[in-house]
Amino acid sequence: MRLQLIAIITFFSISAFGQSTVEIKKDTLAAGKTEIDFLFSYYHQEGDNSAVQGGRGTEKLTDVASTVIVNIPTTPIRDFIFEYNISYYTSASSDNINPTTISSASSDNLVNHINLTKIYKDTAHHSQTGFKLGITHQNNFGGFSLGGLYSKQSQNNNRELKIQGSFTLDKWALYYPISKLYPVELKGHGDLVNTDKRYSYNVSLAYKQIVTKRLQIQVATEMIYQTGLLSTPFHRVYFQGQDVAKLEKLPSHRMRIPFTFRVNYYAMDHLIVRSLYRYYIDDFGITSHTFNIELPVKLTNFFSLYPFYNFHTQTASTYFQPYHEHSVNELYYTSDYDLSQLNSYEIGGGFYYAPVYNIATFKRKKNYWFALKKWETRIASYRRSTKLHAVIISTHLGFVF
Repeated sequence: MRLQLIAIITFFSISAFGQSTVEIKKDTLAAGKTEIDFLFSYYHQEGDNSAVQGGRGTEKLTDVASTVIVNIPTTPIRDFIFEYNISYYTSASSDNINPTTISSASSDNLVNHINLTKIYKDTAHHSQTGFKLGITHQNNFGGFSLGGLYSKQSQNNNRELKIQGSFTLDKWALYYPISKLYPVELKGHGDLVNTDKRYSYNVSLAYKQIVTKRLQIQVATEMIYQTGLLSTPFHRVYFQGQDVAKLEKLPSHRMRIPFTFRVNYYAMDHLIVRSLYRYYIDDFGITSHTFNIELPVKLTNFFSLYPFYNFHTQTASTYFQPYHEHSVNELYYTSDYDLSQLNSYEIGGGFYYAPVYNIATFKRKKNYWFALKKWETRIASYRRSTKLHAVIISTHLGFVF
């Protein structure tokens, strides 16, 4: 579950990168150029509510990730997008899957993820169609996904409707925690859970409109249905009056529905207000509200500084209880604090630099070979009421060939 937190924070960072690129500066380079984007991130967290140890113990984790996105316009109406992400993390929490060794194989991990997307543009009807294939691999987890998208713009490009859908199959390598109950770390044995697979179905709908020259809005919703192994095999749970742990147990299906509303307002020539509200509900009993605001200030036509703030609050899952507070009569149980009642905030800032004639140009003979056209960096501090705190540093470099 801890990596889900990293994924959420990374999502907001990449979303903010995308907004800055589109809204602060329109691409001044001619269409048909191959674009390559490099994203780098560093994430470090500390906390004392490890789900591996039943809701207590260190949550120390460091994650270093890099992403390469290559957009190749193969023809005027077709784009091919290749995305590769590699992430290396060290986790003291995961290391406690096997507490009898100084450092187990679970203490660090290398995650590889590849996305391949093909986009078809219908300029006559102002629409796009896309198909996507994704593959993920790490030493105890793997999966693949298939997806598609369709978007339709109005003739004046003031309105856009986008529909996306995807199917994902994930498979666990079943690492169980060492304890008095399970004296050895098992791999590849499904005797403690009835499946090692998780199926996810996702459908999303987004509508964006330019209301005035200064005001843009976007509303979006998703439906995510998951079935299969939704618990984590190496998460422990301790019950009232018992010293022997059991494995986390959650229902085999889950429906998740978020609603998102964005408002971007050009308050003045040098100030943009970007705001987001997200409402989320699922059948695990969690309801959440997320508020985000970002204030880019244009110091020049090509250089912007922006502070941002994100606040999140959620109710606890029906199945969550802290260490030693679960009843033995409960059918489902977890001590993962990602599913607890919590408040959190993220505060930070960043800069964006994209001059008309590029930051740097690398020439070959008389023509340029490739150019660095944009640079963006964000730094943030994250804290939540469960005492977990983290720092996130992200950088985005955009090149054109």
